[in-house]
Amino acid sequence: MVQGQVEAYRIDLGQYPTSISELENKEYLKASDSKTCEGKTITIADGKVDVSY
Repeated sequence: MVQGQVEAYRIDLGQYPTSISELENKEYLKASDSKTCEGKTITIADGKVDVSY
């Protein structure tokens, strides 16, 4: 889900977001969406989403 929103952000704004909070602030993700991944770290680098435990 997050990777899809990263791509939607890029299409709309012409650049990749640099953080989950950026996606939340621009309303591409709801804060509750990222809370479903509690205990995991989600990072975005060069448009790629990585989840680490």
